Amino acid sequence: MASETENIKYEESFIKNTRGMKLFTCKWVPANQEPKALVFICHGYAMECSITMNSTARRLVKAGFAVYGIDYEGHGKSDGLSAYVPNFDHLVDDVSTHYTSICGNVDFFVGVKV
Repeated sequence: MASETENIKYEESFIKNTRGMKLFTCKWVPANQEPKALVFICHGYAMECSITMNSTARRLVKAGFAVYGIDYEGHGKSDGLSAYVPNFDHLVDDVSTHYTSICGNVDFFVGVKV
């Protein structure tokens, strides 16, 4: 799903972690300019990124940043038992792997000249 309003491009997608679970991801990027930097957000326990972090992400994009979010296992639209994190190391690995892949993959930089 992708949408564009107020010069903000918003997209949602899913990735699979190393345990085969589907994890929800989203991003807010400036629609008509190169971002100043990337911001990776991590939500709190029993929360999710696309709704609860939306206003913060939009403010950051209006200030010129690209913002990326991920729902942890058992949170938001991701697979897993609701609000249950069986192994915190897995959560950290999922987040680290996803955000590292964004930094190393030019395809994630929508509208960015690198």
